[in-house]
Amino acid sequence: MRRLAHISDLHFGREEPAVVEGLLADLAEAKPDLVVVSGDLTQRARRAQFRACAAFLERLPAPRLVVPGNHDIPLYDVARRFLDPLGRYRRFIGALEPLYADPELAVLGLDTARPTRWVDGRVSAAQVEHIRTRLGPLPPEVFKVIVTHHPFVPAPRDPSPARIEGAPAALAAAEAAGVELFLAGHLHAGYLADLRQHHASLRRSILVAQAGTAVSNRRRGEPNGYNLITIAPPDFSFEVRAWDGTRFQTRTVEPYRRGATGWRKVSLS
Repeated sequence: MRRLAHISDLHFGREEPAVVEGLLADLAEAKPDLVVVSGDLTQRARRAQFRACAAFLERLPAPRLVVPGNHDIPLYDVARRFLDPLGRYRRFIGALEPLYADPELAVLGLDTARPTRWVDGRVSAAQVEHIRTRLGPLPPEVFKVIVTHHPFVPAPRDPSPARIEGAPAALAAAEAAGVELFLAGHLHAGYLADLRQHHASLRRSILVAQAGTAVSNRRRGEPNGYNLITIAPPDFSFEVRAWDGTRFQTRTVEPYRRGATGWRKVSLS
């Protein structure tokens, strides 16, 4: 069994200090095996914002896997935006496309942020090859996860298609490699979906879990929250932890089971 904490859209520069401390306390109690951060660590990719986020990441109670988001590329510093868009991210945070792997779990991060696509994301041909070569050779008993900032499915409250260039090739490679779960952010909305319902080319179901903003005041109608995911094949549990003004509490729990026809939701016993 493995437990993931999935946090996203921290937006340091617009963070709520009480929520930051509450999140750290809740994560310490949850004791995840890995904390995944799916982008937008900063509000405007400034040094002070990266420093504040790096200090926060050092306080996490577990190993972490982090990918950048579009807000981690400078918006107004045009020269830096195009000459060294993620230089500060590399300096303060680390690798753009990390891989975590143990005998039960493999999590691959992909950088979908591009300086020429401020809102939308992109997966390149090289990244598609990374999916094939880094996840494909792993044994089938390893639960495989891909982390991006940009979503592959739309939010329920906004049914317009997800805007990520290169999605068909990336999903085909993920399906062939045995990926079971995608994690993403960007929309500041938490929800769970099956990729097969939105991408007709897929022959099997792959779950996708979106996270809202964990600690910023850019909440877009949802409370601050994060996902606590328990993986115990063939079972999978998706718990949303939401800030109630004083602490994080369980908002919803959705259990799934992997069967012959794909993932299906099961009732809580």
